[in-house]
Amino acid sequence: MITKLDNPVGTLAPEPSQLPDINRGNEPVCTIVSNDPKIIEICATIAVGAAVRIIQCTEPASLSLGIAGPVLWGSDMAIVAGHQNYSVDVLVGLEPDASHLWALASRIPKARVALLPSAGQWLGEYLGLWAMRAGHGHTLAVSATAGGLGTTTLAMLLAHAGTLSGLRSVLIDLDPHSQSLWPCITTRAPVGVGWEELVKSGGALAAHQLAETLPKLRETSVLTWSQANEHEVLEEQLLIRLLAAARQGFDFVVLDTGRAVHPQQEIINQFLDRHVFAANNTTIPKTGETVLCGESRLRRSTEDHAQILGSFPLNSRIIKATGRGELLDCFKSRTLRQGLADFCLIPQVQEQRS
Repeated sequence: MITKLDNPVGTLAPEPSQLPDINRGNEPVCTIVSNDPKIIEICATIAVGAAVRIIQCTEPASLSLGIAGPVLWGSDMAIVAGHQNYSVDVLVGLEPDASHLWALASRIPKARVALLPSAGQWLGEYLGLWAMRAGHGHTLAVSATAGGLGTTTLAMLLAHAGTLSGLRSVLIDLDPHSQSLWPCITTRAPVGVGWEELVKSGGALAAHQLAETLPKLRETSVLTWSQANEHEVLEEQLLIRLLAAARQGFDFVVLDTGRAVHPQQEIINQFLDRHVFAANNTTIPKTGETVLCGESRLRRSTEDHAQILGSFPLNSRIIKATGRGELLDCFKSRTLRQGLADFCLIPQVQEQRS
């Protein structure tokens, strides 16, 4: 189904309040500027396959009203894009339009060309990849270079620091060897769905449902295994759907990916804004941003090595709070709050809500 954004020729552009609800529920949306029924029909079919809602725009002036998402231009109206400063992502047409569209693309920076139906698969992959990252949620992965560094503790504290700064935050347990995060952060797991339930459901949760059903620890959502049992590696499609929904339902998404290279790292990378490594002085990686965990200072030069963001010493306050199942009580410490802020890993609220 195509939502139509009409602005008849000779009339003023509609007020934003008169526009259809094009961004309902953070649903991924793209726009097709065209009146060609054949092009619109093919693009609509492709968009459905990519889980993207498509809006038909018949008057380019409407594009100035802040429509988000990729903008596709049909060959019947693409000439307008070439003469105005409109947003152009893909020029779309049928095979006979090839020379016309390629000539236009040469004059429009970064414009792509999709000749249908042969480029249908490419266009579907393009929209699908964009939809995966369509959510506004800033996604941070925290990986360990060795065991026992306190990576989960750091990830939980970062996620909750985001909550305290006004962000809707979630910690997602992606450690392939994890049995449950709860013993590491609290003695009593809050009520809500875990990985077991999502695996059984196939991950069929909309973004708002995910945000509503995950358990919360002092208003910070957590997704982990409910019980300390061995489990299978998550299926790729489940992981993709989950991360896409998390980016749409939360402002700040923290992933605890465990040690070494994650078996699904290529998929995770599609969603990441930043990736930080937790290391000690003997396990500093050669590249990437690194936090020294369990260390008070750097003991050797890191020239041509990782960028050190700072140190996160596991002091007695943190250890005792973890033992009591009251990890988040550590935020009473001004030193801890300042140390987390100094890593500059928590996005600003205004950046997420803009």
